Amino acid sequence: MERFAEKIVQKCIQTNLIEEDQSDWLLYSLQRRFMNIGGFLFLILLGVLIAPFQQVLLLNLGLAFLREKTNGLHMPTKLSCFVFSLICEYSCLTILHQLQANVSVVSIVLLVVSTGEIIVLAPCNNAEIHCNSLELQSIKKSVHKRLALYSLLIVIFIILKPILANTLIIAEFAVAVLVALPRLGVGIQ
Repeated sequence: MERFAEKIVQKCIQTNLIEEDQSDWLLYSLQRRFMNIGGFLFLILLGVLIAPFQQVLLLNLGLAFLREKTNGLHMPTKLSCFVFSLICEYSCLTILHQLQANVSVVSIVLLVVSTGEIIVLAPCNNAEIHCNSLELQSIKKSVHKRLALYSLLIVIFIILKPILANTLIIAEFAVAVLVALPRLGVGIQ
């Protein structure tokens, strides 16, 4: 996959789509995209072994939607990242299985705590991301917009299909945990 990304970068330089000094940025972006897509598909395939496809897909989409702006835990290697992602997905699906099909007090408490935690702690910054304070302020606004849209979607699902509202709530809870862990010294600082 890395070789394929390098070929794309070289082709972009040759066709003057990017400058030579942008090659590292493009290479990183492509590798990240390919890993995210591949990992996403793999997590979906493994998740459907223990939960309905609809829940697994929504859980992963919810996580991806929020994490794109909140950032959060990053592991030092690709393997540790993948293993942690598997643990996270199976933990979420296990918690989801324990919740009732309807939105319960537990679900609402998880939602309120998770939303508050994300509002206070996100976005995360680390040596790999290294955003300046102005960039962090801009991203924080994006986090708040996404949370508002996400909350609206949860309300819609509470009315139409509560089990899917629970799925989104658990995804948000996972994001909140992934935002808190780096503050506790876990992962890349």
